[in-house]
Amino acid sequence: MAELPSQAEVAWDDELWIGPVGTGGTVSAWTQIFGIEELNTPERTPDDIDVTHMQSPGRSRETIPGLMSVADWSQDLQYWPTHASQILLDELATLTETGEAEDVLVEFNVGGIRRTYRGYVNAFTPQASVGEKRMVTLSLKIFERRAANPRPVTP
Repeated sequence: MAELPSQAEVAWDDELWIGPVGTGGTVSAWTQIFGIEELNTPERTPDDIDVTHMQSPGRSRETIPGLMSVADWSQDLQYWPTHASQILLDELATLTETGEAEDVLVEFNVGGIRRTYRGYVNAFTPQASVGEKRMVTLSLKIFERRAANPRPVTP
C-alpha cells in the first residue's frame, strides 16, 4: 500500500481582483477586493445537448457539450463601506441597477493559481446582525474564462 503525506496548505493570502474593461477589452486599473473570509471560484459547466439516435451504442443516451451558461457567482465579504474597493463595487452595482452594467474582469488567485473571468457586478448587498460584524454579499454574472492572465503579478 502506497503512503503519501498530505500536501494540503493553510488557506491564507488568496486574492480577488476586479477591473472595469476599457477600450480594446483591457483593464487599465485593477483593484484588490479585501475582507474575504472564504474564496470559491465560479462553477461553469456546459449545457448537455442530447444527440441520442436509434443506433446509439449500448441502448444509452449520448450527449455532447453545448454552450456555457452564464454563471451566477456570489461572495460574502466583511463590509468596509469607506474602502476604495468596496466603493468601486457599489458603483458598479449601481450601474447595473440603472441598466448600464459595465463589463469587468475578475481574477481569482487561489493557492497561487490565477483564473480570470469576464462578467459584471450584479449586486452589492450589505447586511447587519446585532452584535456581529457587518457583511456584504457581492454577486456577479460570469460569462467566460479568459485564457491569459491579463493582470500583472504584483510583488
